[in-house]
Amino acid sequence: MNRLLFIFTIMVLISCSNKKSNTDNLEGGKTATYQTLETKNKPFDKTKSEYSLGNYIGKIGKNLNVSFHLDNYDGKVLGFYYYKEKGIDISIRGRLKENNLVVYELDYKNDTTAVIKGSTDKYGIKGIWINFKSKKEYPLILEKKDIKITRLPKNIIGEYHNDICNLTLSITKLKGEYFYNYNSTERNLKGKVTFLREEDLYINLSEIEFAEDYFDISLPEEDLEKSKKYEELKKVGKRYIGVECYYSPEELTIQNYGNAMNYYVKLSDCGEKYIRFKKQ
Repeated sequence: MNRLLFIFTIMVLISCSNKKSNTDNLEGGKTATYQTLETKNKPFDKTKSEYSLGNYIGKIGKNLNVSFHLDNYDGKVLGFYYYKEKGIDISIRGRLKENNLVVYELDYKNDTTAVIKGSTDKYGIKGIWINFKSKKEYPLILEKKDIKITRLPKNIIGEYHNDICNLTLSITKLKGEYFYNYNSTERNLKGKVTFLREEDLYINLSEIEFAEDYFDISLPEEDLEKSKKYEELKKVGKRYIGVECYYSPEELTIQNYGNAMNYYVKLSDCGEKYIRFKKQ
């Protein structure tokens, strides 16, 4: 009897020991997993490296003006860039090892469309932009800037309405491109949307001709490039094309006509000087 009691006692002790061991392993596993996730999700401390990335302005090739925003998470690079002419975000991701940068440009399906390789320092990035299909290469030169470069607001997409003139303007997105549909009691217009992104955000409705000619005597002093474009259009008898809307959350505003010094009329469908579209 005593022998059986002794064996039973030993078995109970072994069982308790195993349970404690399993508990320790389980708790240790949880702690390890938590620490791993915490480290993975913790943003890279940009103050600890001169290669911390940030915001950049520059060129791809000779004529393509671009703006970049890049974040570094312990060597994993995430960000976007856009061409000044279109202003549409292009996602990029890749790696940074010491000062060597390799990132991939992704389309709306997350397929690779280009590869960017370069070297970074505190002044900027120098490298090449490579078309993923054709393998054509173009020089890339970016200068680091202390400015704010943010993604396009997601709530741009939607339907906007002007009650005074009964106008509707819809903004949609398809396969990475933006489109508009403009409706009045007189006409229905469709086209592509581009963005002017400086201190403020403007939405450009392409393919809409100004209703009346423009004339701005201050242009030669203010904007030589636009002045030349105006003159070229006048020579061939065309009006300026593309109506810009000022964006603010839940509202789009078009300055519809100017004054004696800068005369134009953009939309003939409405007599208001400032046409405001409220998001529905």
